Amino acid sequence: MSEPGIALVTGAGSGLGAVIAERLGRSGLTIAVNTRSRTGDAEAVVAAIESAGGHAFSAPADVADAASVRDMFDGIANHGRVRVVVNNASYRPRSPFADITEEDWHAVHSVTLDGAFLCIRNALPTLVPGGRVVNILGRNALDGDPKRVHVSSAKYGLLGLTRALSASLRADGVAVNAVSPGIECAGIDLDRCRDEIAEQVARLTAEPTEVTGTVVRVDCDGSEVVSAVSRAY
Repeated sequence: MSEPGIALVTGAGSGLGAVIAERLGRSGLTIAVNTRSRTGDAEAVVAAIESAGGHAFSAPADVADAASVRDMFDGIANHGRVRVVVNNASYRPRSPFADITEEDWHAVHSVTLDGAFLCIRNALPTLVPGGRVVNILGRNALDGDPKRVHVSSAKYGLLGLTRALSASLRADGVAVNAVSPGIECAGIDLDRCRDEIAEQVARLTAEPTEVTGTVVRVDCDGSEVVSAVSRAY
């Protein structure tokens, strides 16, 4: 990328999104810290990035709402050009399949899949050429979760988006990749695992645009953290 520009990280008010935002803040990028309603948490992430010598600002929006996303990008434009989009926002309720309502189904898909589409579409004018998109998948996408059928299908849709969009935007010089956390809960060092996931996201934002259509799977089993790269198509 010719200029560091802005990295939008969705769902970055806490958890993995906050770790990704803070790691990218050490890469010279200005971080737009997105959250739907946890503005205090987002401001804390901004403060952490700035205390480490980086640059950041809060970018509140409901990524499932098209008008809210447009307003967010209008605000981001006052800070510069979006060069990186990390689609991390997700809604991950647990429920037996028989209990999932239509409202539940649409709520999950609207955040995870529709939100990624809306953010990429609004960012596209400044992503071409040289931009990066990193989609956060998960064990739900690659292995499935019997108590999260709606989440698994939305995350697998995000894998499909990675596959198709990497081919669609290759000629425009935009790289589209994914990182898939595979986390086992027993004995896990969650901080260490999140740090490795964030490191892989940062690496993908720095790779040449020819590196596109890949999935980096980060497996954490409590004793080691293993990263593996595969083609998304």
